[in-house]
Amino acid sequence: MLTLNISETNALKFYHEIKTKISKSVNKKDGTSITDDEIKTLVIGLPNELVVLNNLLMSDIIIDFDQVEFEDYLKWNKIKRSNCNKYHTKIREINNMFDYSKIVGNDYFLAHLLNQSTCIHCNRNYTLTIGNKKNRIVRPEYDHWISKSKYPLLTLSFYNLVPSCSSCNKKKSSKDFTLQTHLNPYIIDEDEKKFKFSYKKKTLIDNNVVLKIETSEDLSSKKISNTFKDLNLVEIYNAHSNSELRDLLDLRYKYSENYIDILINKTFKGIMSKEEIYRMIFGIEINEEDYHKRPFSKFKHDIIEELKNIK
Repeated sequence: MLTLNISETNALKFYHEIKTKISKSVNKKDGTSITDDEIKTLVIGLPNELVVLNNLLMSDIIIDFDQVEFEDYLKWNKIKRSNCNKYHTKIREINNMFDYSKIVGNDYFLAHLLNQSTCIHCNRNYTLTIGNKKNRIVRPEYDHWISKSKYPLLTLSFYNLVPSCSSCNKKKSSKDFTLQTHLNPYIIDEDEKKFKFSYKKKTLIDNNVVLKIETSEDLSSKKISNTFKDLNLVEIYNAHSNSELRDLLDLRYKYSENYIDILINKTFKGIMSKEEIYRMIFGIEINEEDYHKRPFSKFKHDIIEELKNIK
C-alpha cells in the first residue's frame, strides 16, 4: 500500500472538469434539486468527510433514509428492488446523475492529474497514463475505496478514486473498506506505515515473503493486517519471490562478503547519489514519495536494507 498526497488544487481542477457533465436530474420530494454547492462538496470532500456527506444528503433525497435498510435493499434481486418505491427510483436517478462510466470512465483527465506510475495497492504493476481522451491507449483503473454501491453519492468524489491496476481493482471490488478497518492511501499516519517486507526459508532453495508489522498500536496493526489480507498482497508478492526476492538473496549469499553493502557503500559511493545507486543497481526508488515510480520499490527497499545488515 502506497500513499497519495491530498491536493486541494487537483481536487478543484477535477471538479471544474466534470461539473458541467453532471446531470441535474435528481429531484427531492419537495421539488428541489441537489445544489451546485452540494455537488462540489461531494466531489472535493476529504476522505474522512465523505461518508458523513453521503449520509446527510441521502437523508435529504430519500425520506426516512436508513443506511442499514439501504444495504439490505442492495442485496435483493432485481425484481424485489424494482418494487421498492422508497429507494429504487431515487437510486436510479442518483446513478444517472453521477454516471461514473460516462463522466470518468473514458476520460484521461483524472489519470494525468494523479500522475501515478504504479498501482497504489500493490506497487507491482505499472499504471502509466499514455494518451488522452482523443487518443486512448492506457491509463489506470480507479478503485472506489469507499463502496460506490453502498454510498452512491461518492461515485465521483476525487478522494474516493484510487489509481489501481486491473488485478487489485477486481480483487478489492466492493469490499467494505472503512477508515476504522483499512489503510486509506490519503490519510495513513506514521503508525500505519510501520510495516516491512521480509522473508523466511521455505525450502533449501525457496523463500517465503513475510509481512512484519512493527507498530504497537492495535488499531494501526489491525488496519495493516486487514488491508494486506483482503487484497492478498503477501500471496501476490510470494508469487514473485522466485524472481524479485531470489535475485536479491543470490546477490547477498553467493559472495563471501556482503556484496550488496559493498556496491552501495563502497563501489559507487561518492560517484552517485544514494537514489541513483539504488535506481541503477536494483531498478527501484528509495524515497517513499517516489515508490510509485517503479514496481516493487517498497518491497525491494525493505529486503535490501535487511540484507545490508547481515554480516
